Amino acid sequence: MLKKLVIKNIGGISEAEINFNSGLNVITGESGAGKSSIIRALELITGLRGGAKYIRAGESSGYVCAEFSDNKKISREILNTGRSRIKINNINSGLNECSQQVNKLMRIQSQFAQLELLDADRQLMMLDACLPLKSREILNEFGHVFDEARECVRNLRALKKQRAEIEKEYSNAKDIFELIKICRPEPGLENNLEINLTEITHKILTRERALQSINILTGGLSGDGLLNNLANEYENLFEFMPENVSENLREAINNLNDGLKISGKIKNEIQQDKILREKLENRLGALRKLKRLSGRHNEEELILYSDGIYKNLEWLEKSYTELQNLNLRSNDLKRRANYLAMEIRKARQECALKLSERVNKILQELGMNEIIFNINFNGLQKLRNNGADEIEFNLTDGVRSGKVEKIASGGELSRLLLALQISLPDEWLTPVLIFDEVEAGLGGHAAVLTGMELKKLSYKSQVILVTHEASIAALGDFHILIQRVKNESQIKNISGHDRIYEIARMLSGLPEMTEALEHAKILLNQNQKN
Repeated sequence: MLKKLVIKNIGGISEAEINFNSGLNVITGESGAGKSSIIRALELITGLRGGAKYIRAGESSGYVCAEFSDNKKISREILNTGRSRIKINNINSGLNECSQQVNKLMRIQSQFAQLELLDADRQLMMLDACLPLKSREILNEFGHVFDEARECVRNLRALKKQRAEIEKEYSNAKDIFELIKICRPEPGLENNLEINLTEITHKILTRERALQSINILTGGLSGDGLLNNLANEYENLFEFMPENVSENLREAINNLNDGLKISGKIKNEIQQDKILREKLENRLGALRKLKRLSGRHNEEELILYSDGIYKNLEWLEKSYTELQNLNLRSNDLKRRANYLAMEIRKARQECALKLSERVNKILQELGMNEIIFNINFNGLQKLRNNGADEIEFNLTDGVRSGKVEKIASGGELSRLLLALQISLPDEWLTPVLIFDEVEAGLGGHAAVLTGMELKKLSYKSQVILVTHEASIAALGDFHILIQRVKNESQIKNISGHDRIYEIARMLSGLPEMTEALEHAKILLNQNQKN
């Protein structure tokens, strides 16, 4: 329950403190007295934006503070710069937090608040409030399934993206693996390979030159070499040489022939060195190609890249199973969500008919006999977090048919909201309901019926009503009068003679008129009997 409202420099009110009671609280006063300023102040508490325009002329700031029966105190100071300072139980808060908390405590049916009736999501929430328990459980399950399905799709999308990135980066993985296998990257490898290649090439050249010299001396396969010629010439000179010289020369030729038999060994070493050189060249070539393909510039980067490719490709292989499981889970969740959405649609359509019947009955009692309320369904192709339905509150006035805002006037929208409030389950109601001239355009019996409906509503929630209708004001349990005195709005709680006087003013405009005073007494006495 709203216990007290403090207002400073809002609209036409410079300063006021208003106390409220349970039941039906009525606020009355002449046009222009400042009743709308009270509604604006309450709207500012609920989170109305752009509140700077409601600051009293000439003032730099405005202030509103609402105290509720649960010891909750919410205040908002509005600066002419457009900024706000909000406190909940004297602790600084934000506008969204304030709005969330206040909207649980009270709802305002004013021109500003009527916008909620035009919001498709809000309309669906109203309809869902009428669902039976089993259907609400299905709706709740759908919410969980939908969230899980959406999370599953997000994970699936992320997994596919990661796999695609790895597959793209390592699209030439087969070639790279072969190159890694050949070059076996290690720090300083290219420089070491170049040095080893230079050394092995030098050894091969040296051995090849030695082999060439041996072939010159021995004659190779032909055997017609320098040593053979020397031996032949030696035979011609043998008998003319001293014995010791000839023996030494023969021994030298034989030793040289024996020494030159190493040609086979040299050939074998050259062959081995060439094999080693080819391996070094292949490794160096593979290293340079690997650097080019991987875009890495040195062995350290290449080693990290090589480690990474093994890890990523190993993950790629393992993630395939996860990808399959996510696909299966995603499809299962989508099927379940679609099934639940169709069950919810059936329940909503049944509830829509029942809610329309209740609302139309109340609209007739509120003097809207020509208006028929109905709820249209639009099936969605794509699931949303509240199902697969989009609904539309429609009105038909006998000539036109369309959305409520295209058919109903401001006063009719207020009465439609009232009819909905009465028709919706009690749990939909907030502890405080505020109505701004809900009876606009009504009179006579229709106005009385509207008042009676508000009275019934006040048994469930505290009702605060701004009204110009005397028959409704007389039904109030608590009466607040706002008057304009010397350009100032003054607010006070009235009872007894003051209340009779105010009801008489509302009836005739002439509160001193005897007939008006008598009529006012009758209305108030009738209220006491009710």
